[in-house]
Amino acid sequence: MLGESTRGLLDLAGKTAIVTGAGQGLGRAIALRLADAGAGVVVTHKRAEGAVAVADEIVGNGGKATGRALDVTDIAAHGRVIDEGTAWGGSVDILVNCAGGMHPFTPYLDVDEATFDATISRNLKSAYFLSQAFARKLVEAGRPGRIVNIASTAATKPDFQLAAYNAAKAALVQFGRSIAVELAPHGILVNTVAPGPVRTTNTEWIYDNPAWQRVLKEKVPLGGPAEADDVAAAVLFLCGPGARHTTGSTVTVDGGFTCT
Repeated sequence: MLGESTRGLLDLAGKTAIVTGAGQGLGRAIALRLADAGAGVVVTHKRAEGAVAVADEIVGNGGKATGRALDVTDIAAHGRVIDEGTAWGGSVDILVNCAGGMHPFTPYLDVDEATFDATISRNLKSAYFLSQAFARKLVEAGRPGRIVNIASTAATKPDFQLAAYNAAKAALVQFGRSIAVELAPHGILVNTVAPGPVRTTNTEWIYDNPAWQRVLKEKVPLGGPAEADDVAAAVLFLCGPGARHTTGSTVTVDGGFTCT
């Protein structure tokens, strides 16, 4: 049986978290896991109905959550969501930058500027400026906090025909390391989670394909993709008291994929 001090390493009671891209997939799993640990969660998604649905799911499970529409590429909207989260929860202590996404598989020689710009905006620029707005509020209030960025193993093991996405995720990792140093004196810890193949409602059509299952059995030492909650568990650790001396780190959740 776990003692109180051990359970406390993951206790987020009294904390408020903003999770972007949380209306589905990885973001949803992260929001559910943080709420289960006691955090109040501001569930944000580009489509309001997705955010509200996940927030309602959390409340139905006995947790505390509110849903908010947020297009993370709209930099002007960042401050509004943080202010709304603060008004709702009393403070905002945790930011999880999960929103992002790949561009269509495209040969490098055929990628146009619009595709490149949109990919960088979704995966890097949005996290850069939302983290900045969040950190400014914490510093002004003299409060510590946590930032967790969701990158990808594509940052170190690039996916074929996804050069812009690979570059964005690699930059996201280095961004996290950079601001971890700058924000440490303020008690703001910054870490990254880098998932490999993950089975979600968005990707199950791939991983249910027998051909892909054979490929992953060869490429992933643990035999297949992660579940979304495997990634959420890593995020929970980085947000909790047990990670109080962890900053500038990247936690890889890939079943050994990057080792092959």
